[in-house]
Amino acid sequence: MRKLKIAFCGGGTGGHYYPAVALLQEIGKRTDFDLLYFTVKGKIDDRSVERDFPGVSKVPLELRGLLRPLYSPGNIPILFSHMMAKKQVLRSLTDFRPDFLFSTGGYISFPVIKAAHELKIPIFIHEQNSIAGITNKRMAKYAEYFFISFEETAGEVKLPAERIVLSGNPVRESTKSREELLKGFGLSSELPFVVVLGGSLGSSVINDACEKLYDLLEESNVFMNFLHSTGDEEKAKDLLRFPFVRSFAYIENLSDAIAVSDLVISRAGATTIAELQYHGRKGIIIPWPGAAENHQLHNAISLERLGLGYVILESDLTPEKLFVAMQEMLVKDIGYMPPRRPVDIILDYILREESI
Repeated sequence: MRKLKIAFCGGGTGGHYYPAVALLQEIGKRTDFDLLYFTVKGKIDDRSVERDFPGVSKVPLELRGLLRPLYSPGNIPILFSHMMAKKQVLRSLTDFRPDFLFSTGGYISFPVIKAAHELKIPIFIHEQNSIAGITNKRMAKYAEYFFISFEETAGEVKLPAERIVLSGNPVRESTKSREELLKGFGLSSELPFVVVLGGSLGSSVINDACEKLYDLLEESNVFMNFLHSTGDEEKAKDLLRFPFVRSFAYIENLSDAIAVSDLVISRAGATTIAELQYHGRKGIIIPWPGAAENHQLHNAISLERLGLGYVILESDLTPEKLFVAMQEMLVKDIGYMPPRRPVDIILDYILREESI
């Protein structure tokens, strides 16, 4: 296979960036490539891509997402900044001349996809959530293929069926066995292992509910181990008073822990849902009600349909309900078989289309 020249965009959050990492890591196993990556200045993709892919040509764009409601007058300067960013993107793409552009969505993808379309660069788009984002809906018409993570997303995109591919959401491969991971945190492999997270920035709602849950478990002499990513340094220190909890403000490669967990307590971000599906792990899901188009609730319901999820609305969340849900999910048998790897499905289409 010849060396590729690839342009990527989609960032601002881990939900957009991590699928890109998974895809690029898989491409790197198959062939050499040069990478041009358009990042949101100051966000996770901008901070991480040079570490994850040394030698990348990074183009930071200073952009913001549209305000809600969309007709807000405050969107006028935001749209103007996107128009100016498109000129910068056109210059970078013209100089780099990629074989194709891959977008994982987010507001940064609007000027990048528009510029790539003008230059007649083949475009591939991936949607992580069950409810397609505004930009992805608008840009779908430019895609050679539009990859989706949930079957129900197909009805939201105005494209011929043959250009919509149910691929799933690419996730990073786990690198440690259960025994290795638990030993690294000083935890016993004999007890149930529960991972708690609230998204890349943590969740005070989940933190507070789980703190009360830990009190309840301690009083009830129920024994299990927890790995808790709080997003908050002070809360992480506070939770260390429980001997069965290992808490950190941020945990690198948390996907390794999810892959070997007995249960996950989490928000319904696309990456977490995808990791639960890919590894066949069970989750108690508390959707964030502030997510755009309430997509986290739809993500959570999709996981529940597979038999892997137990949904608790934030308004209903109590430590007692968490305790009951944990007891039910830990003993629940699942007949779920993880599908073919999303990265393989996506790359089959791209590499075939590009005759690479």
